[in-house]
Amino acid sequence: MLKKLSIMIVAGILVGCSGLNNLDERKDSGPIREIGGELQIPGEAKIEDSDGEVVSKEANNENIKEYLSIVKGNLKGSIKKVDDNVKNDYTVGLGETLIFPLDNEKAIKLTASPKNTNTKINLSNGKVSFRSVYQGQYILSTYVDNSLNRKINVAVIAKYNFSEKEVYDIIVQNSENRSKDLENAVTLYKMMFPAGRYSKEVNYLFLKYAYDIRSNSLMNEALAGVKNEFSSYSDSEKATILRVAKLTNKNIFVPSETYNTNNSELKSALQEYVGNKESLDRNDKVFIEKTKGESSEIANEVVREKLKAVIDGSTPIKVGGSSGSKVENKGESYYEKAMKNLNSNPRVAIENFKKSLSTEKIQDKKPEIYYNIASSYAKLGNKVEVTKYLRLLKQEFPNSEWVKKSEALTKLIK
Repeated sequence: MLKKLSIMIVAGILVGCSGLNNLDERKDSGPIREIGGELQIPGEAKIEDSDGEVVSKEANNENIKEYLSIVKGNLKGSIKKVDDNVKNDYTVGLGETLIFPLDNEKAIKLTASPKNTNTKINLSNGKVSFRSVYQGQYILSTYVDNSLNRKINVAVIAKYNFSEKEVYDIIVQNSENRSKDLENAVTLYKMMFPAGRYSKEVNYLFLKYAYDIRSNSLMNEALAGVKNEFSSYSDSEKATILRVAKLTNKNIFVPSETYNTNNSELKSALQEYVGNKESLDRNDKVFIEKTKGESSEIANEVVREKLKAVIDGSTPIKVGGSSGSKVENKGESYYEKAMKNLNSNPRVAIENFKKSLSTEKIQDKKPEIYYNIASSYAKLGNKVEVTKYLRLLKQEFPNSEWVKKSEALTKLIK
C-alpha cells in the first residue's frame, strides 16, 4: 500500500474527489484535495525533458496504484519539463511542472480549463511555471499593457493510456466488493477525466462506499460530489444521499417535488432528514421555489437555516427580503451595445466587445466578436490590433466560418 501522501486543500474547485493524497490513511480535511505542495521556480529540483510518451498499460488496481505513485513522485520531486522556445502550444504530464518563456508579455492568466480542475501558475523573470494534476486542455491568455496579446494552449496528459470506461469498470468492481482500492480508482478517475461522462455515477459509488463502511471523513468528502446533482439520481440513490447528509449533519438542497414521492425508502429517509416531517407545508414550498433561483452558496446557507428551523420546530424564517429578492433589469448587454455601434462608431464598438468577452457568457459568439474587433480596428487603421485579433480567432476557432470571412481583412492589412 502507498505511504501517507501530503495533503493540500484547494477550496471550491473539485468536489467529491477521493484522496489524491492519503491513499490509505485519511484526514478529515474536506472534499477538495490535491497531492503536493507549492510550486517552486527555480531551485534544486530535478529537471526532466519529458517527451510526452504515453505508456500502454492494463487498467487494474495495481497499475492504478502504480501511476498514482508516479504522480506523487512528480509532485514531491518537483519534476519539471523545461521548454526554452516561445510557442502557442505545449504538452506536459500530470503533476509535472511546465516552464516556458513569454515573448515580452507582462502578465498571464488562465482563461479556459476543463470543469472540476485547478492549476498552479506563476510568472517570474519572464518565465511561466504551470502545473496541474488534472488531464485536459488549458488556455492561458497573455497581456501587454493590460491588453490581450495571444492565447497559449497547454495539454496536460496522463502517461498511462487507461480509457475512461476501463477505470470506471474498475470502480464498479471495487464498489461491488467494497474494496479499499475503490479510493485509488476514484482518485485517478478524477485526475484523468475531471469532466468525464461517468462522473455522476462515480460520485455516487464513492458516496455509497463511504456510507457502507461508515467513514465520516469519506462521507463528508463524497457528499460534496453528489449534492448539486441530487435531482438526477434515482429514488433509492436519493435516499442514500439523504442518510449520508443526516449522518454527517450536512444540509443539502431538496427540491419540493421530492416530497411527493411514493417510494417508501425515500419517504423514510426524507422524514429522518427533516425531523420526521412527512410533507412540506405551503411556506416550505414557497421557500424551496425561491431558493432554486439563488446561487448554490446562498441557497445552501439559507437551506441550513431553514432545515434547522424545521428540525427544531421553530417558526419558519422568511426568505428573500426586499434587498435580496429583486432581480435587477440590466438592460442592454455589452454585446448588444457593440453591435449597435459596429458601423457608426468603431471605438465604442471595440470597447463594448472587449467588455463582453470578460463579463458575459457569449462563448458561442466569441469567433464573431474577435472578427468584429479586428474589423473595427481595420476601420481605424490599426494593423497591429487587427493582426492580433485575427490570430486569436484562428488559434481558438480554426474551423469557424469567421476565419474564412477574415481572409478579406488579412488582405487589407498587407
